[in-house]
Amino acid sequence: MLELQNNSAWQAGLYPGYSHKLEQQMTAVFKVSYRFDNQGKLTPDNEIEIVDTDEHSGDSLTSSLKAASEIAPFKQGSELYLYGTAKPEREGLVAMEVGIGILFTDKKQWKKVLRVFGTRKWKKTMVNYIHDEPGSVEEIPLSYEYAFGGAHEDDADDVFEANPIGIGYNSDQRNLLSDELPRIEVGPDFMMTPMQKPVPAGFAPLPVFWEPRVSDIGPPAEDDIEQGGCPYTKAAKKCCHNVAPYDQRFKKPFQGGEVLHLRALATDISHKQTIQIVVPELHPELYMIMNNEVETLSPVCDTIVINSDEKTLSMIFRAGISWRKTDRRKAWVVLKDLDCAELPYDKEGRDAPRMASN
Repeated sequence: MLELQNNSAWQAGLYPGYSHKLEQQMTAVFKVSYRFDNQGKLTPDNEIEIVDTDEHSGDSLTSSLKAASEIAPFKQGSELYLYGTAKPEREGLVAMEVGIGILFTDKKQWKKVLRVFGTRKWKKTMVNYIHDEPGSVEEIPLSYEYAFGGAHEDDADDVFEANPIGIGYNSDQRNLLSDELPRIEVGPDFMMTPMQKPVPAGFAPLPVFWEPRVSDIGPPAEDDIEQGGCPYTKAAKKCCHNVAPYDQRFKKPFQGGEVLHLRALATDISHKQTIQIVVPELHPELYMIMNNEVETLSPVCDTIVINSDEKTLSMIFRAGISWRKTDRRKAWVVLKDLDCAELPYDKEGRDAPRMASN
């Protein structure tokens, strides 16, 4: 029996699963959470629990995720996702932008900008369709219900598999399923015709039964009992447990010291200002004790979760431990927090990645 002894203030747990090699394992997962202010200063918040199952905002087939499971046995590289709301600074805007950026420790930069619109519809002309007069931007959640996607309500096979709950999907230009345009888009390829099928725009995690996650996981095992209960096969990609959009995934785990930049994602700060947050560099100690022997484990931070409405940031660490469900040996996994220093913030005001979308 494998037990966890959590000698840290962080949320932690042991979860059964399978490695990418289809072998049984236990995964030690711990979550380090903070609240941030408009200056990017962090305050520990150890009450934010680990999410152990996907949670939808409504019915799982007709709504986006409000929380993604954080107990995956492994991930490829690292990823970042964000839950938040777009709120215009003033009335009468027909569009606004919200953005996330990262300045990595090697000085490389990454950014993603979403453009948020008011209500828009297609207007038919003699030869094609054009945008009708747009409405003003309203406060909306940055969820996939407002991004490109959709499905034919009378044809189960006519669906945009990357986002079946969105707005704007059409499969027949002669008879539009939807005359609405999505409220959230990502450039530079903004929609110019009703038949375009852009990648759905968003910062949030993707449900497991949407593309590209369906293809990443591959076909289910024909006989999972034969391969020890593992539900996936060797066809599963190493990223099969990653949940963020592809453009929010990175090759290496987060090390600490990265500077995150959030623009127009908080309601009580000017949209011209960015909130700059330095990711803490942590040194957790994780090891397993069995038969009076100690094995050091090497957890990695492969996930950062931001909730810009609640102003929280969570770092998810994990380490896989080869361990069969039937193993009756007595062992302990011990987690210690060795970081007691003052949390950093961006005193230097380092430049954010340029947030303009074009």
